[in-house]
Amino acid sequence: MSATSTLTGTGMAGSWPMARVMAGASAVPVGHAIDLAFFLSEEGVAPHDALVAETRRHLGGCAQAIEMALRLSLAHPPEIAAALDHASGAIAWPMIRARPTLLSPALLGHMKMRAALTLMLRQHGQADVEQATEAAGSRLPATDDPVLGDAAAALAIAEGRWLMPGGEDQPMRPDLPAEHVAELVWTVAACLALRLEPAFPHARDRLYAAIERAGWALLADHDESASPIVLAQQLVRRMGEAADDAALLGMALDRRRFLLFAALAARHLRLECAQLIDMLLLGPVAEVGLLCRALGGSDADYRYMLLALRPARPSLSDAAVLAEAERYGTLGEAEADAVLGTLRTPEPFRAKIGHLRALAGA
Repeated sequence: MSATSTLTGTGMAGSWPMARVMAGASAVPVGHAIDLAFFLSEEGVAPHDALVAETRRHLGGCAQAIEMALRLSLAHPPEIAAALDHASGAIAWPMIRARPTLLSPALLGHMKMRAALTLMLRQHGQADVEQATEAAGSRLPATDDPVLGDAAAALAIAEGRWLMPGGEDQPMRPDLPAEHVAELVWTVAACLALRLEPAFPHARDRLYAAIERAGWALLADHDESASPIVLAQQLVRRMGEAADDAALLGMALDRRRFLLFAALAARHLRLECAQLIDMLLLGPVAEVGLLCRALGGSDADYRYMLLALRPARPSLSDAAVLAEAERYGTLGEAEADAVLGTLRTPEPFRAKIGHLRALAGA
């Protein structure tokens, strides 16, 4: 996933509250610092941008849920339980907001992607639940399907969790990939340790050991398969060869089942589902054209896809859609396939190539 902002650029750094982020951010890439200042501004004004608000809701909600789990695990040692009683109220999320460089580019990038996906589900994806039993004539998996019903129901339930109302202080199940949940667990654990340290002036080692045990126990119980993205991939895998029917892509998009569409498209293109979602919702619009052309989409299909992406891409005005549709006509399948061949290589490999090219000025 992209670790750079799709909303800001280095030339706009002076427009955002950068000083607080950059004060201790010598090791943080400038682009990431701009993202942190943009997404975690503490100017006293509620975030008005939908992607900002949704990203903060996912970040804060997952941090709150992890803190609650750690507090519950730490409630057994009497001295730590007493210290926690004195530290009422949320600890981790306010501390993360005050020290945003605790978040890595990879974690923030993932949260931006799932926030953008939530915007799609919120404005177009509720039909996944409403139409879950409409199997007749759709050829799409539904909850009453004798073979795929349980997988379709699990996906609908997981999507519903992301659509639950609430603010950034409302706990949200941290159904994250293992590497991201590990970072967030140890981030929250460090915040708790820093807050509780004054109560253990001569027993800091015991405090750290207890928090570490709680963190490892939480990670051992983590189930990353609860994510809607993973469940969509599992559903498509269970469909088997039926999922290779190209007509299902149009059906899924037409019925506003965006996550199922993304999982089907990822199978067709041999890409990771999360990678494809990130490209569709947060990457350059040119990448959307590449994906559509590689899927064999016509000019009309591309226009329809761009219109469907508007909830997560408000910049796609009518004029922008027309301009992109005109450019799409010059894009060949061979060019799209060549780019996708590169995208199928491991992300760390692509990142190192990009870094070397940047150093060489290419």
